[in-house]
Amino acid sequence: MDFAAYDFWSKPVGLLSVGAALSENGYDISLVDCMDRNSPAFEQHRGTGAVRPPKSGRYGTGHYHKEIIPKPPILKSVPRRYGRYGVPLPLVWKALESGRRPDAVFVTSGMTYWYPGVVDMVSLLKKAYPGVPVVLGGIYATLCHEHARRVSGADEVVKGEGECTAVRIADALTGHRSEKTEYDTADDLPFLPYGLYPQLESVVLLTSRGCPFRCPFCASHLLCAGYRKRNPEKTADEVDNLRRTRNVAHFAFYDDALLFDKSNHLVPLLRELISRNLGAFLHTPNGIHPRWVDRELAHLMKRAGFKTIRLGYESGNPERQKSMGLKVTDEELTAATEFFLEAGFERSELGAYVIMGLPGQTVEEILDSLVFVLKHGIKISAASFSPIPGTACWDEAVHSGFVDENTDPLLTNNSIFPMKTDKVGYADFVRIGTLAALGNRIVGQGGMPLEHPEFRSRIQQMLQTR
Repeated sequence: MDFAAYDFWSKPVGLLSVGAALSENGYDISLVDCMDRNSPAFEQHRGTGAVRPPKSGRYGTGHYHKEIIPKPPILKSVPRRYGRYGVPLPLVWKALESGRRPDAVFVTSGMTYWYPGVVDMVSLLKKAYPGVPVVLGGIYATLCHEHARRVSGADEVVKGEGECTAVRIADALTGHRSEKTEYDTADDLPFLPYGLYPQLESVVLLTSRGCPFRCPFCASHLLCAGYRKRNPEKTADEVDNLRRTRNVAHFAFYDDALLFDKSNHLVPLLRELISRNLGAFLHTPNGIHPRWVDRELAHLMKRAGFKTIRLGYESGNPERQKSMGLKVTDEELTAATEFFLEAGFERSELGAYVIMGLPGQTVEEILDSLVFVLKHGIKISAASFSPIPGTACWDEAVHSGFVDENTDPLLTNNSIFPMKTDKVGYADFVRIGTLAALGNRIVGQGGMPLEHPEFRSRIQQMLQTR
């Protein structure tokens, strides 16, 4: 449930990995993915007019089915429509009714402020399978553990990576004795069970788990214990298998640090994919580090089949860049862009993330960062900052009075711009988002935003109203 949501190749990777571990130990598993835009539940109602089937765009992304519902009382003042995304609950109920009664149900959770959907799903499962234990894991369950234990209705709430815990829970419930109960390295886990999807046009890949860095706004280190890389050949085998057996077209890399130690990790993977000539389309929806992009890497990524590249930039403010450990500089973003263009990427295939709403940030800082990205003629992803429990930015937000330690997670929704200040207000965020959308539209049409009269005029208007 949210004010906005869009499918950028999303898959419940953590839950699928739990399923892989259970399956490897002899358990019979099934999957109900309520965010699957190709769910069989939609097919059963296609053409009836009762449910509008979602469509995919050029690269396999697309809008979710959305049902407008009343806003939670705490969000009543937000001037936007609230919705439930994904497979409608009546269709989910039918899917549950048609399946066999399980010994246990494992449920995942996404963003912390999506927890009302988790509560509804746990309630639905309790009605469909009375007496069957429901185990909750995922992002919300980890970052807001006590809140989830108190509110979700699940019988057990698991923090962090869940494969080992899920196997132990299943064994305790069934009396089965699993042979493999520890998964210490990224290569210990079997391939994700994508065979559970009747129709599959895209998948998520993880070539590593965790992140070696500690950005103040990121919770990666809270969700994964340490940083572990996967054998590049094993990742290539997974892509090869899914491409040849399921004809999957799109592969999205969800690594938090895809380019880290690239000479021993990503470069060998790219060479392996090139040698196999699979004809797949590859994507990086997570921002990659511009610092590690060089001429060789850009050309290898082009030859391997990458079609959309997103670079992590966040802010052009020098002090802000220092506070983030100098993860990226303006010069490094410029160099990375030039390497990708030289390798043959279109400007419309490239983009960079800019964060708006960081503590102490001004409209001028956001606009300067936005302009710097768009002067390269590439797209911009203007991401609204949301403080995440357990991070340094969360502690700063609590200390500054933006949030309380016991704040309802709903109030950290990035769609409501939780870090509004006297320097940057709700209307400013909306105008910046509209400006970014205009710039992206101009880039998509082959133009340069800073040379476009309407774009320049809107920037001037924003600055004049400050």
